[in-house]
Amino acid sequence: MSASELPSGFPFSTAGANLRAVIASPVLVIGASGFVGRHLCVALDATGVATRRATSQRRLLETTPNRAAWVYLNLDDRSTFASALEGCRSVIYLYHGLSSGKGYQIRETNAARGFRDATLQTGIERLVYLGGVIPEVNRSPHLESRRSTGEIFRDSPLLSLELRAAMIIGYGSASFNLVRDTAVRMPVLALPPWLDNRSCPIAIDDVVYAIIRGLSIPMTESAWFELPGPELLTHRELISRAANLLGRRVLKRRYSMLSPKIAARLLAMVGREPHSMTAELIAGLPADLTPHGPNFWHTLGEAPRRSITEAILSAIADESSTRKPSAATQERLAHRVERLREATV
Repeated sequence: MSASELPSGFPFSTAGANLRAVIASPVLVIGASGFVGRHLCVALDATGVATRRATSQRRLLETTPNRAAWVYLNLDDRSTFASALEGCRSVIYLYHGLSSGKGYQIRETNAARGFRDATLQTGIERLVYLGGVIPEVNRSPHLESRRSTGEIFRDSPLLSLELRAAMIIGYGSASFNLVRDTAVRMPVLALPPWLDNRSCPIAIDDVVYAIIRGLSIPMTESAWFELPGPELLTHRELISRAANLLGRRVLKRRYSMLSPKIAARLLAMVGREPHSMTAELIAGLPADLTPHGPNFWHTLGEAPRRSITEAILSAIADESSTRKPSAATQERLAHRVERLREATV
């Protein structure tokens, strides 16, 4: 990839030293209590970056041992924005309304617009948004909503960076839970042809690292990048690999009449995710979720470090931990960003 193919302000050589400027003020993390947010905050702490962790769960604010790091923010209530944003220069936006049920697309759009407008009245200098891979055809409602959210941020004076990832593998990932539960709880799999579509799943470790790099990479204009994992796999191959690593043998039969809607109903009966979540996630599978835009790893001059097999094994191991993320995962995340931490000294 040549320099001319990259958006303005994204040179090949990028220095972690710019993170020194980031730690001058807290980074606001929207969705800090979620799967990605929990892992991200561990790594940000390891780099010395102060975080302001936003949540709409008042009970969490009352019970967390680190109350000073948390702030109440309800994206449906714009009156809560100002206090959360005060003193911050950077925002990591992880909110997705998929679990909120019917009408989540409207809620995501309204939340993005309202929050974007609020940032323009403050000293926010950068927003990093974690979106999803956008297929060119057969785009599901939740992937279209993620595309729209990224566009809302980019089509404004706010300097924003959107990273588009496919399935994120780690304990607590709803999409990986579907793979894991399919492999474990369904001894006979009726695999429809649409499971032969492909994607580049990615380990949570690499996603966290990329987001932190996104805070400090030189930018002069908003942009989006693909954030692919190290392998291109069919959904069928990913399920089979998970089953093998879990020590399961599944009897696989091709069944062309199994629609995504029927598959969602079946999996919701044996899986841990609610039917509404399962249906939305499976609706994205009949399309190829392969990256087709500029690659963030190429921009960094790096590559994802954690293999899919390693990521699956770590997710399985973390299931038995009482700490979320587990102590082993926390240590691994801290080690992953060690070089960035040294750059802040």
